[in-house]
Amino acid sequence: MKTYPDRLPERLRRGLDRAYLVAGPEHLLVEEACDAIRAAARAEGIAERIVLDADGRFDWSQLGAATENLSLFASRRLVEVRLRSGKPGREGGAALREWAAADSDDVLLLKCNAWDLQQEKSAWARAIESAGVYVPCWAVKPGQLPDWISRRMGARGLRAEPGACRFLAERLEGNLLAAAQEIERLALLFGNGSHLGVDELRAAVADSARFDSFRLVELVLAGQAGAALRCIRGLRETDTAMPMIIAALARELQVLAAFQAWRPRLGDDRALRELKVWRSRQGPLLTAAARLPSASVRRAVGSLSDLDRMAKSNDRHEFWVSLERLCVGVASTGESGHGA
Repeated sequence: MKTYPDRLPERLRRGLDRAYLVAGPEHLLVEEACDAIRAAARAEGIAERIVLDADGRFDWSQLGAATENLSLFASRRLVEVRLRSGKPGREGGAALREWAAADSDDVLLLKCNAWDLQQEKSAWARAIESAGVYVPCWAVKPGQLPDWISRRMGARGLRAEPGACRFLAERLEGNLLAAAQEIERLALLFGNGSHLGVDELRAAVADSARFDSFRLVELVLAGQAGAALRCIRGLRETDTAMPMIIAALARELQVLAAFQAWRPRLGDDRALRELKVWRSRQGPLLTAAARLPSASVRRAVGSLSDLDRMAKSNDRHEFWVSLERLCVGVASTGESGHGA
C-alpha cells in the first residue's frame, strides 16, 4: 500500500505492517517517517533493532540471517536496511522479494535516500509495497508548500492565514528543513493556539533570519545557484560581517572535503561519525558529495584564503564579487563525477 508521509501517523495508529519502504529525495520527510515507524515499533513492544548498511559491498545473505537467528530478548525485531543508493542490485532485489514473500514476525524498514520513478516501479519495490507500506518522500512542489506549512503549523498548535503561509513559503524557497525549524521557532515564540497573519510573520521572520551565512552554505551545497546569489545580496544589504560568512563556508566545505577523502576507506557511516556530522546534515552532505567532484571542493576550500585576505583588507566590493563567483560556481557544478 502507498501512504504519503502526512498520512503515515494515521496508518501507524492502526498497528504495524510487516514492511516499510521509505524512499525519496526529501531527507526531512524520510527521517521523520523512519522516526515515526521506530516509535510505533517501540510502542508495540519491539525493543530490539537490527541495522544493516547496504552499501555496494553488502552481503545480502545478512538480511535472511538477521530474521532467521532467534532473539534472546524479544519475539519480534525491527530490521532496518539503509540502502542509500536505492538500488539493491540483482542479489539484493531477489533477497528483498524473498523477504516480502516470507512469513516473518519481524518488521522490515527499508530506507532509501536516492530515488526516482524507475526504482519505484521495480519488482522488489512493488513486492515490499504489496507486503506492507511504501512511503514516497518526494520534494514538495512550490505550489504545494503553503499547504504543507499550514498543516505543519496546525500540528504544532498554530493557526496561520493562507497569506501568511504563502509569505513563509516564499521566504524559505522550498527548503523543508528550514521551514520545519522556522515553525518550531514560531511555536516557541507565539505559543499553542496562536493565530498568525502576515504582519505577525513579517515581524517574526526578519530578512536576517533567512539571509544568513548558514542559509547561504545550504543553498550552495544543494546546487541552488540563483537562490545563493539572492542570499549573498541579502547578506550584503544587511552588512553581514565578512569573517562570519567565510567561517560558515569554511566549516562546511572542509567537512565535505574530508568526507570525500575518507569515505572510500571508512565507508559513509563511519566517515560521518568520525566527522561528527549531525543527522539532520547528513542527507545534504551526501547529496553534495555525490554532485560535486572532490577536486572542485578542494579548489573552493583553497579560494577561501583569497576571501579572507579581502575581508582583512576591507576590500568590500572585491569580496562580494568574489564570493558570488565562488558560490555560484560551486552551486552550478553538475553531476560530473563522484570524485576526481
